[in-house]
Amino acid sequence: MAFTAIQLRTIESILTLWKVSHRPDEEVRDKVDLDYTVKGQDIFLEEIRPVYRNPGEIGRYPFAKIKFEKSTGLWKIYWMRGNLKWYPYEPKPQVGNLDLALEEIMKDPYHCFFW
Repeated sequence: MAFTAIQLRTIESILTLWKVSHRPDEEVRDKVDLDYTVKGQDIFLEEIRPVYRNPGEIGRYPFAKIKFEKSTGLWKIYWMRGNLKWYPYEPKPQVGNLDLALEEIMKDPYHCFFW
């Protein structure tokens, strides 16, 4: 089930603030940038950059997934392993709100999201 219109506005506000505060400098954004996509109850944080084998094409590469679980009211954090499957982020697999999920992803003490 997708977010309600009110929930979606709140989520997009939070994600827009996250994006503005973490985007790379403007002069390198044609090489690498950050964005997000909301699909149903899932939020994907993405790296935007040229496709390796076709630099003229721009690709969106998700590096984190945040899923809202309506029954518990918790936000679950996932990271993508080398096999391209999503796994719960073990140091802190769930948090109480979206801000905390974004904060945990950006801290990344185990280097699951960033190298």
